[in-house]
Amino acid sequence: MKASKIWRILSDYIFSIVGVIGLAVMLAVAFGNVLSRYVLPVSWAFTEELTCGLFILVSMLGAALAVKDEKAMGISLITDHFPKSWNKYMLIIHGLFSGFFGFLLLRYGIDMVKSELRLKMKTAALQWPEAIFGSFIPIGGAALMIGSLGLIIKGVSEIRKAHSKKGGEA
Repeated sequence: MKASKIWRILSDYIFSIVGVIGLAVMLAVAFGNVLSRYVLPVSWAFTEELTCGLFILVSMLGAALAVKDEKAMGISLITDHFPKSWNKYMLIIHGLFSGFFGFLLLRYGIDMVKSELRLKMKTAALQWPEAIFGSFIPIGGAALMIGSLGLIIKGVSEIRKAHSKKGGEA
């Protein structure tokens, strides 16, 4: 199997499927909690923990997909003043900065999860290990690094195409 196929499966399908499942669970739990409050005079205590934790995971995976597809928010105030021919270089710079941020999330997220495991922290309502939800930070950081790598690869391939066109014209 080609690396590009593995890349596409990992970044597009797995991130998207996990994100959709996470959103569906969040929706079902939040809707069930609202119904429970109106039908029964009881609120589900665990919904906030579950929806907040899944929100982190879904947001991070969405950010990784947005970076890879060049749909992430960026500061165009500066880059709009550069010539259009520099866009391919800006892709690489954007990918490097996003990847570095993903690395920081991964590194310090792992430290956070280790601390949560060492202290045996539990969530208030579910009494699950806090490290389960804490692990979504380093997972998101790794996903952001993968998405950034896709952006860098795209920038490099655009530079190669531009150089090969120049070589063919001469």
